[in-house]
Amino acid sequence: MVLQGIVLYEKLTTTEKANPDLYCKLGHLHLLSEDYHKSLSAYNKYHLLESEYWKDYPFLFGLGIVYYHFSAYSWTVKLFQQLLYNEPSFCKINEVHCRLGLVFKVTSNLESAVKHFKRALADPRSCSISKPEIRFHLGHLYEIQGKYVAARGEYEQIIALPATQVKSFVQANTLRQLGWIHHTVESFGDAASRSATALQFLQRSIEIDRNNGQTWYFLGRYYSSMGKVHDAFVSYRQSIDKSEASADTWCSIGVLYQEQNQPMDALQAYICAVQLDRNHEAAWRDLAILYEACQQPRDALVCYLNAKHCAQNTKDEDLSRRIKLLQEQVGSSPNEHLNKGHILPCIEDAWTLPIPAELTQRQSAFNDNKLFGEILKHHANKSIMSSKLNPSLSIILRCPPSQQRRPHSNHRRSEAATQKKYCSVFSLFGNLATITSKSWQPPMWYLSAQQIQVLQNLRLNRSILTSNQLMELERLEHNFAIMSQHQVVSVCAVCAVKEQIEKQRLMATATRHQAVPTAIPTATAVNSLPGNMVTSMAVSPMVNGIIPSPTTVSAVVTTQGIVCSTPSGKERYPMNSIVNGTMDNHLYKDATGMDKSHLKTGKLVSSPVLSNANGVNGVFSPSAPSGVQGYPPVLQTTTSSHKLLPNGPATENGKLNYHHHQGALDGGARYNSVMDTPQDTPSSDVNPSLHTTTNPYQLQTKLTNHMHHHGGTNGSIVSIKPSPPLSHASRSSGADGVLSPTSASLDQRQSPIKEKLGEKEDLLSEDKYLKQSYELSVIPHRPLPPLLQPIGIPFTLPARDVIQTCRKLMCNGSSPKHLHLDKCPPPSKPPSRKQTLPKEELSPPAPTIYLESKKEAMSRALADFCTNPQNPVTVIRGLAAALKLDLGLFSTKTLVESNPQCTVEVRTQAQQPSEENWDSNGTNKVWLCESSRSYSSIAKYAQYQAMTFQESMKRNTNQNTSGEKSSRGTSDASDPCSSKSTSKRKTFKTIKFGTNIDLSDEKKWKLQLQELSKLPWLFRLVSAGNMLSHVGHSILGMNTIQLYMKVPGSRTPGHQENNNYSAININIGPGDCEWFAVPEEYWGEICNLCEKHNINYLSGSWWPVLEDLYHANIPVYRFIQKPGDLVWLNAGTVHWVQAVGWCNNIAWNVGLVSPHQYQMTVERYEWNKFCGYKSIVPIVQLTWNMAQHVRITNPKLFNMMKTCMMRSLWQCQQMLDNLKKNNIDVIWHGRTDEEHSHYCETCEVELFNLLFVRRSESNLQTHLVHCLNCARNLNPDLENFVVLNQYHTDELMRIYDSFTLVSRILSISA
Repeated sequence: MVLQGIVLYEKLTTTEKANPDLYCKLGHLHLLSEDYHKSLSAYNKYHLLESEYWKDYPFLFGLGIVYYHFSAYSWTVKLFQQLLYNEPSFCKINEVHCRLGLVFKVTSNLESAVKHFKRALADPRSCSISKPEIRFHLGHLYEIQGKYVAARGEYEQIIALPATQVKSFVQANTLRQLGWIHHTVESFGDAASRSATALQFLQRSIEIDRNNGQTWYFLGRYYSSMGKVHDAFVSYRQSIDKSEASADTWCSIGVLYQEQNQPMDALQAYICAVQLDRNHEAAWRDLAILYEACQQPRDALVCYLNAKHCAQNTKDEDLSRRIKLLQEQVGSSPNEHLNKGHILPCIEDAWTLPIPAELTQRQSAFNDNKLFGEILKHHANKSIMSSKLNPSLSIILRCPPSQQRRPHSNHRRSEAATQKKYCSVFSLFGNLATITSKSWQPPMWYLSAQQIQVLQNLRLNRSILTSNQLMELERLEHNFAIMSQHQVVSVCAVCAVKEQIEKQRLMATATRHQAVPTAIPTATAVNSLPGNMVTSMAVSPMVNGIIPSPTTVSAVVTTQGIVCSTPSGKERYPMNSIVNGTMDNHLYKDATGMDKSHLKTGKLVSSPVLSNANGVNGVFSPSAPSGVQGYPPVLQTTTSSHKLLPNGPATENGKLNYHHHQGALDGGARYNSVMDTPQDTPSSDVNPSLHTTTNPYQLQTKLTNHMHHHGGTNGSIVSIKPSPPLSHASRSSGADGVLSPTSASLDQRQSPIKEKLGEKEDLLSEDKYLKQSYELSVIPHRPLPPLLQPIGIPFTLPARDVIQTCRKLMCNGSSPKHLHLDKCPPPSKPPSRKQTLPKEELSPPAPTIYLESKKEAMSRALADFCTNPQNPVTVIRGLAAALKLDLGLFSTKTLVESNPQCTVEVRTQAQQPSEENWDSNGTNKVWLCESSRSYSSIAKYAQYQAMTFQESMKRNTNQNTSGEKSSRGTSDASDPCSSKSTSKRKTFKTIKFGTNIDLSDEKKWKLQLQELSKLPWLFRLVSAGNMLSHVGHSILGMNTIQLYMKVPGSRTPGHQENNNYSAININIGPGDCEWFAVPEEYWGEICNLCEKHNINYLSGSWWPVLEDLYHANIPVYRFIQKPGDLVWLNAGTVHWVQAVGWCNNIAWNVGLVSPHQYQMTVERYEWNKFCGYKSIVPIVQLTWNMAQHVRITNPKLFNMMKTCMMRSLWQCQQMLDNLKKNNIDVIWHGRTDEEHSHYCETCEVELFNLLFVRRSESNLQTHLVHCLNCARNLNPDLENFVVLNQYHTDELMRIYDSFTLVSRILSISA
């Protein structure tokens, strides 16, 4: 039937005026038949022809599934977010949450992954992924985050289920993880009981699934820690039988050999580990320890350097110290001394040992077969889910280690001579002579006919290759070049595949009876080395992030990197993965059973089984294409499992320090890199040299002139030039043409701004409501957010008539297009600017105002200047002196005297130069701003602040340099970094930043709060003209004062203020702060850069690299905030701050009652909802409160607020009507003073008026509040829910009717 439907719809779409819906239905049918390429093509045609594609929810779901199949994660997330925003009650919404959970897990956004898996688990409807599987993922995420108790709870719930309800592979992997956490987590009881429990779980897992190599590996690790060497080797043999390409297993085998004093065998095992996973830090460390034990410092240093290169995201002082000692030892000893008395081959020669060479050759053959199969299937236009390659490549371990005392007799004479003086590993791995042909074989870098065919296909499809395929293409091209040179064949023969096949066949025939060469050519050794095998002793220039070898390795080594660097030097292949190894590849072969019946009628309600692209079943671990524009960098699925699962301690039974994967032990720290954005509301920076002086008495005139003539600076005002106009061009698609529409992107449809004015007018004329939303918007070239878009009902109608009108329209089926939010286009980022800014405009001076009198401080001109949208940031100097503010009340001494036990949130950070941000290893500039959170008190932090200041003073005194003078505590900030800026690996001092200190208690901070009441009305914490004063409850850090205690280098990462409110920050001193600020209209481009660096813009912690911003044509204000300076951040300004000296800062938010601020606030409110991020300011509740207490004189602001009230009023009434229709009682609850607004427990959206409450399953004393959609997803009939009502409908109608536009003249007279 599906095939017949495809034929029918293909005929219908051949007509000239084909209905766009036909392409959508054709895409559904192709999706059902698992023809993803044709499905993508049909969906793209529908997307291009249908401007309101976002109203078709099955289309969004189907296209999201297709993008998920192709690992286009950024597009997948975007489409699913649109679906969640417009239709949260979609019938297959649990499938959406499962896919989003898997995507966020792969991309290391663990918190978002947990949230979506929880929502999928709570949904009672069926899903292609079973509930136990979802719970397993949830438990594993907790395990990665270090929440072992929560992880154990999820795992125990799975094994407590009847065996008939849990698939065998889920049960086996759950038992495996339970056994492992009992083995490694000391808090689970005494060692004896934990060991017995761990062994029991691991053995039960093996009984259920004996083919799980990961379980055998964990069992081997367990036996190794118990000292049962023989049992450990047996388990490791089984692990390699099941999964040969396991770097962890080879590393552990090497550890056992090293403990048994068999260094040669240990060497080969370690080399196998790093061949399989070139980023295996533990293997490099263990290899270095082995070389050190054998008195080979040069090789040990090489391995330590590679280990440090792999551990770029962790800081290990012991490793750095060891490298320094070895560098000194190697540098002081002549080379001839280093080369005498070697027990082991050098690191370069180790790659040519029999076992690693054989493993490499067979792995290459496996990869070639796999890639060739994928290319053939791609050209056949078939699903990637078809036949799975399972070549028999397992290395067979034949005998226990007790028999490994002599070389195997079947090896060739040359190899036997080499192995004679070493302990042999061959007996352990069996007779490799039976695997390797006795006749001469071409070197491993010779390409077979099949490999050449793969090379040709990869080149033809370079633009659509995945990261693994691109890496394989590079390897094949490199080997092909060597082979061509060796055969004296012209380079142009690369494209003549048939000729090469014939030549290789002739060469193989001619050389078939030749003896095997005793030495591998240099090119072979080079190709066998890991990507950035470090072989140099001295510090040498890095090429693409790689330390080249000066001696034994040719220049080819310097062109390859552990992270497979691109020519631009950026990482293309991520280092870690969190999916592979948690649930093995075979786990998802049964994840089928999605209902596809509704697709045949054009309504997509389910998804097909996802493919196992790149050898991993798509449902759990789709591989992402890296390096393709438009997609976020995602983790590469590797074969190493030590990075996937939190492992045990670095030492077991007091043996080797590094042999059990410290990186895996710190799984929570490594993967939980995304932390909450600090709520340091004020933030930005300046250069004092940019400012000039002038007569302060001309302030009002100059400010007034400036308001009328933007751009020029007059006297004391140094302001930015008017922002360049927004480009009318829509943003182009960032994805590759194969995965996304080539001529129109998803964002283009969201923003109907075209490059030509005529096109814009034509598009807007199609929808008068959309056109009206642009006309009513106070922000140029941006429509009103969905909540404020007009619904076509006059504001003059009273509330009762509004409700009756909406009811009639709904009953007649002729409701206005935008009556509901699901009929509005979803929110989008602002359009990118296409105009290139001159170099001087990329670093504009910050507007700075100097005040000398109270009259100037209280002037209206000052307020107008600060709130002008064209001034993203304003620095006001002299305010404290003009108003006689006693800022000493906020000094550290006074704070300690007032409330020494007040809680301080402490962020541990690295002290770095303000314009740079390095990874924890000090090797690469990154955007991720790492810090750890702890808590202390004001008294304790004051001691730390004073101690660091005294240490700095002593250091400056000892240096006794005339050029370095400490002025107001600002001289020490750059010293630790500037002295080391020329070193290749930067090291930074660790500092602590005291943040988010709450000063809202009026009893404890009475003097401080009274002092701030002297400020002008615009800057006051409580004011009738401040929106946040009408919220009705306290929001810490926004309508309350927060204090920040800093030492040099303390950083507030980049962010926008909550809900885009303005912010005030006053520097108490004595030191300075450096600010960076970017205008609001560029936040979308910064968001794209964050996504490029795999950081969540809203919840992540990021510090922009200035070079990246300038390259993206983004202007940055940079300035210094001196003691007493007030920094005003306008609505939506992006900013980040670093302390130059020791100082305290106070900050809070202000929401000017203006249309610009209100629209900016609602815009971010809707964007947060779209992204699933909680808005801590309840906009709907705030709007109704303002309608009661504030007189609105601005017509545009009045229209916006009235629209918001109209929408929320109708939404409440519609829910009440539906509840009454279904005979569900609504209980009056009311609302008390200072009662905080409620948010949905599941989706975290604001709840207004109606609350759906149920008891918590874990704690019956706790009640959970939900929105209507989430409540129905949990139970369609709302059983076990109580509906509470906070406002009577009559009261809401009274407030709505009494809210009218006030004449400005009447307002002034009143």
